[in-house]
Amino acid sequence: MKIYLHTIALEPARWTAQRVSQNLIDLLPVIAEAGFPEVEVFEPHLTSETTSGDIRDAFARNGVAPVILSSYLNMNPAVTSDAQVDALADQIAERIAFYGFQKVRLFPGAGMKPGDAEGIRILRERIQRVAARIPGTDILLETHDGSVADDPQVLVQLVRYLGNPRVGLLFQPTYFKDVDLIREQFQLEKPYIRHIHLQNRNPDASFAGMEEGIVPWPEILREIAEGVESTLEFVPVGICGVEGFDLAKTVDQVKSEAAYVRRLCPGG
Repeated sequence: MKIYLHTIALEPARWTAQRVSQNLIDLLPVIAEAGFPEVEVFEPHLTSETTSGDIRDAFARNGVAPVILSSYLNMNPAVTSDAQVDALADQIAERIAFYGFQKVRLFPGAGMKPGDAEGIRILRERIQRVAARIPGTDILLETHDGSVADDPQVLVQLVRYLGNPRVGLLFQPTYFKDVDLIREQFQLEKPYIRHIHLQNRNPDASFAGMEEGIVPWPEILREIAEGVESTLEFVPVGICGVEGFDLAKTVDQVKSEAAYVRRLCPGG
C-alpha cells in the first residue's frame, strides 16, 4: 500500500483562523527527505492565489508529486449557492490542471444532516456537476463527522445513486468512541473505499499513535481492497499550537508511524 503524507500533518494552525503557519515551499524538501515522494495537499497551503508557479516548481525540484487536493469546497446548499459552487469547482479544476492532481478530497456536505432529503438531492446534483468539470479526476468523499457521513448507510446510498466509477469514499472512522461501531462502518463502506486517511484516536477523540489508539488498523488494512492507497494525516506530536510546534519531532513521528503501517502491509 502506498502511503502519502498529508501536508496538514505539518501544519499546527490547521484548525485556527490563521489556517497556515508553514510555507509549503519550505516543507517540500523536508517531506522529500523524510521519504514521501507523493503528498495530499492541505488546500490552504496553496496560498490564496489559484495557481503559483513557484509552488509548482518546488514540487518538481524536490521530486514530490501532488496527488490529492484536499479541498474545502462546501457543497451544503444551506451555505453555498449553485453559482458559488460552480465558481469554486472551476477554481479546483484549474488547480488540478496546473499542479497535476489526480484526486480531490471533498466533504459530503459539511454541516449537513443525513436526514435532510432535499439537501442530499441537491448535494448529489452538485457532486455530479463538479465531476463533470474534472472528468479525469477521482472524487474522494471523506467519511468525516459533521456531514452526511454521520449516517454511513445514507452516504453509501448517495455513492450508489451517483453510480460514477470516479466517485468513491475516503475512509476514516467517522467517530472514535467504539471499536465495534468502527468495524461496522468499515464493513458497510468497504466496497466503496478508494483511499484511506491514517490516524488514530483514543475514545475521548484525543490523538494516539497508529498502534495505540482505538482504531483496529491491523484488521482494516488486512481487509482493504488491492490498489487502495493511503495518506498519513495526523501524528500526535503535531497536534499543538503554533508556538509549541516542532517540525523535526513531528517529521520523526511521521516516519515512525509510516514504518508501522508498512510493517502491516509488507507488500506495499
